[in-house]
Amino acid sequence: MVDPRDKQLRGGPQPLDLQLTLSASSVSAAYLQSLLPKLAQHYGLDLNTLLERAGLSAQDWQDPEALVPLFQAGALCLEILRVSGDHGLGLVMGALVQPRSYQVLGYAVMSSANLGEAIDRLIRYERLVGKLGSTQLLRDGERCRLQWHCPFKGDWTRYIKEAAIAGWVTFARALLTDAVAPAQVCFDHPALIPPQRYAEVFHCPVLMNAGWCGVEFDAQLLSLPLHSADAGLRKLMDAQAAQLLQDFEQTTNLVNEVRAQIAQTLPNGEPALETVAERLQLTPRALQHRLKQNGVAFKELVDSVRRALVLHYLRDQQTSLQDTAFLLGFSEQSAFSRAFRRWHGCTPQQYRKQQRD
Repeated sequence: MVDPRDKQLRGGPQPLDLQLTLSASSVSAAYLQSLLPKLAQHYGLDLNTLLERAGLSAQDWQDPEALVPLFQAGALCLEILRVSGDHGLGLVMGALVQPRSYQVLGYAVMSSANLGEAIDRLIRYERLVGKLGSTQLLRDGERCRLQWHCPFKGDWTRYIKEAAIAGWVTFARALLTDAVAPAQVCFDHPALIPPQRYAEVFHCPVLMNAGWCGVEFDAQLLSLPLHSADAGLRKLMDAQAAQLLQDFEQTTNLVNEVRAQIAQTLPNGEPALETVAERLQLTPRALQHRLKQNGVAFKELVDSVRRALVLHYLRDQQTSLQDTAFLLGFSEQSAFSRAFRRWHGCTPQQYRKQQRD
């Protein structure tokens, strides 16, 4: 359940910005699989209800090799935040991280001989967990800075940043043979929860409004051995990770790239496969073939993008239903209403009224 110390900080979440909604950023379904049941249990929430309210289907997150669009994963987190009111959500998520949360990346990191190798593999293979941001290791004399760059702006990004850094520290603590802590943890946003919440996770000073996100630690820690080091597994995971990276844009993340292009072209009317293919520098036939390899059809993606975007637009009371239909590429509001009833079992007017109530 929610920490009682945070009751005074309860409040509604800020909506996701359209920049994220129109991007191809993604998160590993395996990551969600490993966290969602425990996260729902932690807050005493029903997982199926959360998924439904966030516009996610079981198919969206139950394939461990799939990548879920980040705007859908973000909508899920904001729904948990809305219900729980816990601004420490990111820390809770990070503290629940396990090696299987990161799949191949996790096992590659685990097999490393020492912390320095583990960080190198984290940086090399982090895209396998999704297109969320980028990590950089900077060394200045006897001090190292492991910094995470988030490409998005907005109040909601605090939860992603805190989940990422808390996940690093939780994972590293589980791998090291010695009990160590960072010299300090930094975030580029203000605190919305008591300092004690951060101390319980990081066991070190935490600096808010620092201008960057990440951890600082003594350079000598890079040579600390990992108790899970395995040379044989390391070689196997490196080979598998390298192959997955090679295929990432053309296969693994292609569906999310197509979703992003569909979202960007919807206000111009019904998206055409030919238009999206041209934007991705592919022939229509090649795009159709690659989508088929991923088990999806172009029209199905158009429908799924509309279904996800409509919740974003309807939550903005300033956007009329007519404008919403236009933004989703429908030529008539009646076609939009029929589609919405098929998705949610009610009319857009009824859904918006339920949200107000």
